[in-house]
Amino acid sequence: MKKVILLIFLFSFIMGSCSKNDIKIDKDNLLIGTWIYSHSTGDASVYTRAQDFTQTTGFKFNLDGTLTERNLAGFCATPPVSYSDYSGSWTILKENLIQVNRTNYDGPKSYKLEIQSVTSHSLKVIQIN
Repeated sequence: MKKVILLIFLFSFIMGSCSKNDIKIDKDNLLIGTWIYSHSTGDASVYTRAQDFTQTTGFKFNLDGTLTERNLAGFCATPPVSYSDYSGSWTILKENLIQVNRTNYDGPKSYKLEIQSVTSHSLKVIQIN
């Protein structure tokens, strides 16, 4: 009987440890984390918080000011589209404005993101070139 209870306990522990919903959210800075593109609304792009990148564009903002941007692997967006991860940095310019610097397939890029809103699950931004 003790073996059965022990097996049930171990099985429950292992299954609980494998949860894919363990997205860590920095409550002091909701921007920190991985964001994948969801849709556009007017001039704004809306991103959804995720555990990791999928086959779409996105950002991963790190607490230390570094970032990874997932974007097109080349200039052509004709299907089948492929994506690459590009390293860079980000800094806060104002309360709702950040500067992004990164390098992609054709060299260094610099632009600003105006944050329209950010919650635990959604990021809405307008890119300013």
